[in-house]
Amino acid sequence: MDLEIRHLRVVAAIAETGSISRASVLLGHSQPAVTGQLQRIERLLGGPLFARDGSGARPTALGTIVLSHAQSIIALHDDLVRDVRRRETGADLATLRLGATAGPMAAALVTVSRQVLPDVEVSLHVCDSDEELIELLAEARLELGLTQDYPGYELPVPDGLTEAELMVEPAFVVLSKDHALAGETEIPLAALAGEQWLPGDGNDLRMRSMFREACRRAGFVPRRIQPTNASVVFSLISQGHGVAVCRAVTVERENVVVRPLADDPMWVRERLVWSPAGPVAEHAQQIRDELLAAYQALADVTPAYRAWRGRRNPS
Repeated sequence: MDLEIRHLRVVAAIAETGSISRASVLLGHSQPAVTGQLQRIERLLGGPLFARDGSGARPTALGTIVLSHAQSIIALHDDLVRDVRRRETGADLATLRLGATAGPMAAALVTVSRQVLPDVEVSLHVCDSDEELIELLAEARLELGLTQDYPGYELPVPDGLTEAELMVEPAFVVLSKDHALAGETEIPLAALAGEQWLPGDGNDLRMRSMFREACRRAGFVPRRIQPTNASVVFSLISQGHGVAVCRAVTVERENVVVRPLADDPMWVRERLVWSPAGPVAEHAQQIRDELLAAYQALADVTPAYRAWRGRRNPS
């Protein structure tokens, strides 16, 4: 067996997602198929590429060497294929400008868009807020956006744009695995009244308003939400320096756990937004359908959310 570009994509996907199960979702293959492919690649290269344990898969020294070349080779291959296809069709393909706020489905939006439109250059702009994202869509500076909304604190879509709901899910909480409540199946929000709250997913004004109202109904005023950079939130939580609201499909990391909130006091709605007169309109529904499938696959490999759905919908 020779090393092929598809093998490098498998290795890159495992490194990107941190586990074989999540890589299988990203690649659109079954977990046993990805496991078997990785084993064949490791035999070909003469050693293990990843060390696997309960927290996921981490590159070995050999894996790091392979990964240092894989991304550039994949990018060069994709550029070559795209340029050849453009020459064959004579088409002047535009860039599909995507927008999203930071969240677990942003990468899937890019993956799905490239699958639906393989000959189009795809870019992603990560916005600080959904208000900014809607504004960029309204100004035709983006073609397609993935926005988060909150029941009771909706962000209306202006004239000239249309939307398609992707899903509605409960908000969960992320906390240290050593937290006194980490072993609970579901955690009452009131039980977290004394915690220091750190910024989590969807940390914009509407989300914070929903959060504060949920805390008020639970009988407490939350301690000040620290304006911490989101990149260090999980590290702070892992060392017991606070908790955070998160998406139900948030992937657990080392030393942190994700747990549902009892009685589901907060909800998140995700939707696709685009201009019906724009160039992506004829493909928007297909992108939405493929993105929904990717979301459902991610939900199936997220233990806390899978268990929550089993309790709420036992059939």
